[in-house]
Amino acid sequence: MREMLKPALRLFAICFITAFCLAFVNYITKDTIDQRSAMEAEELRKQVLSEADSFEKLEDWEELDDSGLIKEVYAAYSGEKFAGYVFSAAPSGFGGEIAVTVGIGRDKKICGIRIGDNQETPGLGTKTADEKFTGQYTGKDISREIKVVKRPVSSDDEIQAVSGATVSTKAVNSAVQACANLGSKLLKEQNGGGVK
Repeated sequence: MREMLKPALRLFAICFITAFCLAFVNYITKDTIDQRSAMEAEELRKQVLSEADSFEKLEDWEELDDSGLIKEVYAAYSGEKFAGYVFSAAPSGFGGEIAVTVGIGRDKKICGIRIGDNQETPGLGTKTADEKFTGQYTGKDISREIKVVKRPVSSDDEIQAVSGATVSTKAVNSAVQACANLGSKLLKEQNGGGVK
């Protein structure tokens, strides 16, 4: 019995020390990791709405969103001038949630989209992050529903799907459409006296 107790106690001590060290490192690096995440999110916002130089997080927009896909909304400004909105959404793709950032200008057009963290199939679903796919959204009018097609596009309201990644493509498109719908409502509200 004593022979079994000694290795068990040693193993417990090693596990305890390892867990303590990991917790300590996590505690020390948590703020740095949070700062880097915030900086990366700010950079994504600037990429999808390059005209803007500052962003203000909005509250109380949830009642306008009926999709449940949008996680955050920011009003974007160029100096003091309102430039549009930036949305963070998380639709469910083939491999789980896909982080999608969408910029919509005050002219009611999509300024850009970026795909962030995702677990989509490498070489297929991950191609939704390529400029060849995301660039199709730039300049689309948010008042028109965006349709995904498998053939080459034939009208302004169509996006060509990534071949072999229909689920991922539709997930990204559902997020962009949800952002466009909410953007339309917010811009209408803004023009009626909301955000300046």
